[in-house]
Amino acid sequence: MKDLLHPISLVVATLGFLCLLRDVPTRRRDPAFTALAAVFLLSGLSFLFSITLMWQYLDHVLGVVNLSVPLAMGCVVALLACQQIVLTYWGSPPEVARRRAREWLAAGFAVIAGLLVLFALLTPNAPRPINFTLYYAHDGWYAAYLTLYVTAYTIGELSLARACWRLAHRSTRGSVRIGLRIVALGATVTLGYSAVRIGNVIAGAFNASLAEWEGFAWTCGDVGAMLTLIGWLVPTINDQAQSLQYRIKQYRSYYGLRPLWLAFYSEAPEIALPIDRVDPAQRRRFRSISVRLYRRAVEIRDGRFVIRQYLNAAVREASEARHRARGLHGEELSAAVTADQILAGIAARAAGTRPETDQLTEFADSERQTSRPMDDIDALLDVARHLPRQPARAPHLEQVSA
Repeated sequence: MKDLLHPISLVVATLGFLCLLRDVPTRRRDPAFTALAAVFLLSGLSFLFSITLMWQYLDHVLGVVNLSVPLAMGCVVALLACQQIVLTYWGSPPEVARRRAREWLAAGFAVIAGLLVLFALLTPNAPRPINFTLYYAHDGWYAAYLTLYVTAYTIGELSLARACWRLAHRSTRGSVRIGLRIVALGATVTLGYSAVRIGNVIAGAFNASLAEWEGFAWTCGDVGAMLTLIGWLVPTINDQAQSLQYRIKQYRSYYGLRPLWLAFYSEAPEIALPIDRVDPAQRRRFRSISVRLYRRAVEIRDGRFVIRQYLNAAVREASEARHRARGLHGEELSAAVTADQILAGIAARAAGTRPETDQLTEFADSERQTSRPMDDIDALLDVARHLPRQPARAPHLEQVSA
């Protein structure tokens, strides 16, 4: 059962760790994120060390029989401490969280040190990757070893379930609430593993065996661990999905604004911001979609400023009448009229004909309220959608500046 479930759990832990690695550049100074990444890494290592092939490989390479036992269990104790650190930073002020994090780490190291000492007192005479606990259950030192481990494990899982459930009620984010409840459920399921291991200690004292419960123990341990890992990932996956959705919207907006940008650039190429003057070391930043989209929006706004003095009130009035007759109203009407004003203003600038001062007007969408950066982009996209699609391509400078 162990060699069936552990590889699956290892895959879940590895995928979760790789998922978290994506955010390392932006969150490397976040102690809660670092602790969470450590949870997935340590969880994966604990499963890896317990797989029979790796167990035998370590015995052969390191020359210490059954060394996978303290390695795997040490990883479990360490990840239990890291899980508490995550919750501490999520639910406490920074100064309190730092103090409690040190306490959890100290407790974890103390338990690991105790496990290593007790393991050193064992006298393993042959590799036991299968049924190690059943084989050594009658050994007094192993009983002490297992008692220490199961006590720390049970306390850690009970504390985790309680803290997650309490913090889930306090959180205002839906993904965090769902994730923490899944973690609490997983921690509760793992208590089945604890119960069997406690039973192993008691049974060993009476020269009995719980061999028939081994499958149940590993099932509870692995299923509970997988639920816990999945629960920790829910907020991260939700955040990354929203980030991906936002990034896709940025790309679509960037290319959606191209007709509007081209309309201005064809008449006023000076709107293109000179990227050649940027330090070469900084040019990589200018290739990101967020900077490119912001830059395109700025250049379009500059283009609007260029033709502002060519806006004729008569054009606006005629456009409003025509689009109202088509049933347009509100922001859609102002966007359609603005598109007509832009085309007429560009043509007037090309012809060198300015309207009289008393005939000047503003863009129809000039009073549209935008509170966020993407609101401004959406306003420009509304205008771009009302421009006629033209097959014309931008000059080579468009590929550099836009």
